[in-house]
Amino acid sequence: MTLEQLELELPNGLHDAQIISIERNFENESLILGVHILVGVPDNPPETRSEYRNAVISFVGVKMFIVESPDASSAFSAPGGVWLSVGRSKPGTFSPEIERKLASCKENYSFFILDWESSIHIAATDMSFAWSSV
Repeated sequence: MTLEQLELELPNGLHDAQIISIERNFENESLILGVHILVGVPDNPPETRSEYRNAVISFVGVKMFIVESPDASSAFSAPGGVWLSVGRSKPGTFSPEIERKLASCKENYSFFILDWESSIHIAATDMSFAWSSV
């Protein structure tokens, strides 16, 4: 699965999604994002239009995980989940040497954290998605 495929399967894609937790394990090269995903749609009854569900996006074979410093004028110090937008990491995001070393990683994403006005970058060999009760 890719994030692009996941966005097509979800009623709103990852629009208005939030990261609520991050768990990185260096020994087994994994990364788990706890996310809060909007599943309500405008055609739903009013009480469920803004409904969210918790889920996990798991990355395996993680070769790189970078959290950029937040913009000093952003709301980075406020507690709670952070709003995101996501896309494939653009060519030139990293040095050519780093990009060559990441050639085996088919899942290269940059999550722009709206609350911080900065990004989280993940390079991994694969990813999966599951709904969560937490």
